[in-house]
Amino acid sequence: MSIKKNHPHVINLNQLVLNVPIRRKLTDHEDRDKFEWNQWQSATKTVNNVEAPTKEKHIRNLIVGTFRLDGCRLFWSMVIRIHIESHPIVSWKFCYVIHRLLKDGHRNVVHDCIILSSYFDQLCKYWSGVQQSYGLLTHRYCHLLVSKLKFHVKNPTFTGGLTFDEPNDIRRLFKDNYNLYLPLCNELFDYMEELLNLVQVIFTSLDQSRTNSMTTTGQCRLNPIIVCIQDSSLLYDYIVKVLFKLHEGLSGDALQEHRQRLTDQFRRLKRFYNQTSTLQYFKTLIKVPILPENPPNFNIKEDMKNYQSPVPVVSATSTESLQGMDDLLTGTSTDTKSILKTTVSDDSAASNMMYNRTKEISELEQRVMQYDAMLKQNRSETDDLHRTIAAKDTELIAEKNHRLQIEEQLRQQFDNQKRIADMHAIDNKASSNEKFNKLLETYNKLRDEHAIVLNREGETKKQLTDITQQHSQLKEEHQKKEEEFNQNQEKINNEIVQLRQTNDELQDRIQVLTTERNDYQSITKTTAERMKEIENAKQNVEERFKQLENDKTRIDNDKSTFEQKLKQTEGARRDLHDKNREHEENLIDLLHDKETLELKVIDLEESARKWAQKFVETTDKQKLIQTNHEKLLGNLKRQHKFSILTYCINQMHDGVDRMKNKELSGEKNTSEYLLSKIQMAIASTKKIQDLYKKKNESDETTTLAFINECITLSNYMVDIVIHGKAASNFAQNVDLANSCRDTTLYCIDIYTNYQTPSASNDNDKQTNELIHRLNSLIEKCKTLLKK
Repeated sequence: MSIKKNHPHVINLNQLVLNVPIRRKLTDHEDRDKFEWNQWQSATKTVNNVEAPTKEKHIRNLIVGTFRLDGCRLFWSMVIRIHIESHPIVSWKFCYVIHRLLKDGHRNVVHDCIILSSYFDQLCKYWSGVQQSYGLLTHRYCHLLVSKLKFHVKNPTFTGGLTFDEPNDIRRLFKDNYNLYLPLCNELFDYMEELLNLVQVIFTSLDQSRTNSMTTTGQCRLNPIIVCIQDSSLLYDYIVKVLFKLHEGLSGDALQEHRQRLTDQFRRLKRFYNQTSTLQYFKTLIKVPILPENPPNFNIKEDMKNYQSPVPVVSATSTESLQGMDDLLTGTSTDTKSILKTTVSDDSAASNMMYNRTKEISELEQRVMQYDAMLKQNRSETDDLHRTIAAKDTELIAEKNHRLQIEEQLRQQFDNQKRIADMHAIDNKASSNEKFNKLLETYNKLRDEHAIVLNREGETKKQLTDITQQHSQLKEEHQKKEEEFNQNQEKINNEIVQLRQTNDELQDRIQVLTTERNDYQSITKTTAERMKEIENAKQNVEERFKQLENDKTRIDNDKSTFEQKLKQTEGARRDLHDKNREHEENLIDLLHDKETLELKVIDLEESARKWAQKFVETTDKQKLIQTNHEKLLGNLKRQHKFSILTYCINQMHDGVDRMKNKELSGEKNTSEYLLSKIQMAIASTKKIQDLYKKKNESDETTTLAFINECITLSNYMVDIVIHGKAASNFAQNVDLANSCRDTTLYCIDIYTNYQTPSASNDNDKQTNELIHRLNSLIEKCKTLLKK
């Protein structure tokens, strides 16, 4: 998405880049070509239209390039070929890269960008018409960059990273000259204001787009947040210290506005830090400083002693790599005159060495994180095994209790059967003996099966004991491996520290770490295999438990059969009495169930009636909401049309006001250009007339086409009135300029009638009159062309 605006003066970026000085050249042709190609690759990979965050290694490469060439002339020469205005995401990433170069690049980058500050102003105006998404973000970012460059113009003591060499305290910067501290304080406030405005727009855009910080879309928008945190913490620290300095020499009443402004910015800054600290994306990248509940009290001198500067802490890899790179490249740039012949190769070797060191450190830290994850996984698996064994112990105890209950029930059943056999021994001795023998056989069979179950239970306990011993052995081995891993981790940390101190032992230590990693992987594989064996043993135990469960089911079935036979024997004496009593009880239960069901039916009917009433009320509310939604949508459409027409009217008024500009002068092709614009305006007016007749009886597409055509006609009318004035000045014909102005004002009246349509407005007649006036302008232009 891009927009075009008519600017009276367009900045020529090519001409501005030529004004940037070339401070240093690479003598070796091959080295220069390779370096420029790497810089071009980094520039195109950081400044593009892909909605994803820029990679730190590409920005670091561009920063290294500024130190090798003592400036950013090469980067700006590449920017010309990228076409920054072609896409809002391209402009957004470009602003972020410039911000990083200003902050972390060579000191001369600030001076080079000051030469090109007019281009940032033009880019800011270019995207001012887009009030959403990346267009608005780029507009605010350009505002911040312009404010930053103005600050450095007025305060050349500060570097691009907002630091200064001497003195190291801002309160000693101007000694006791309070006339210099006052404007510095205001400039710091202005800088902070633009930075907070950018941050506010970023978080608002993040909420409107419904993205989060863990997506590439959200990270692309949140890219400048870390730089903003670093700059804002320094700005806040400087503002507080400058205000303490001013309160030492000036009255508190004179600084009331400054204190109020600090209070407002303090609240916004605290909200910014709180919002950032809650985002998952920044938790591993930066430690956001914590501000106190209230800003310092400048009327109390002792409060300065309690004040603590907010210091953000960036992750170790990014901070140390950039710090080491800055020290290395700064050191190489200070000795340029004495080692001019060897500086190219030295800088190249130093940058490659620093890049390799940073890469190796990041890889080692990733390995440490992987080892931690593997250790946590092993601990989790061990806890799962503990829980599984505890569950199996519980099941064994329950099974044992259940077995004892079954034995007791069988013993009682056997005693009952024996008593029954004795009772019937006199009447039917032969049959009783047979039944007793059958019962005895059944009991013996059950006793044998019970013995088998006990044997299986003993085997299961033995297997469980073996598994417990294996688990304890694995636990001991795991503790040993954990101790070994902790020792290995300490060794790795020591090696990382030694790696940052010297480069000579890097390869040896990497080999040691690689060997330890392989050992740890082999140990991990062995542990995994043992875990699988334990899992198989657990499955075997579960199968044994299933077998026991089946045996228990079979015993339960035999028991139920035995109980049925016992009931049949006892039921011979009380059959009729029991049946009558059961029938009476069943009848009473049925009557009670009938009453309960009748009450439930009544309750259900009442609930159905209430739900039906609620359904009717909900339907009415939905209809009312739909009606209000349609009314609101109609109002929004009318407001949108009114605002577009207002924009067109203001644009034409602006064109009429620009006629008064005395700097307008005609060229040879001004009358021909004016004639073409008038002809286009006539065609656009006729199209508007047709669309206005159809818009009341067609869909929204016609209305949208009508509004777009109104915008097109307003642009033509602005061109007509401006170039009409220019042609009039060239031909010394005042009447042509006045006619162009009157025609434009008449078009404004028509647009005003479109805003408030009424029956008294004859829009068709007014449109024909506008076409007639435009035709008159064509005749006048043709007369000028003949002259």
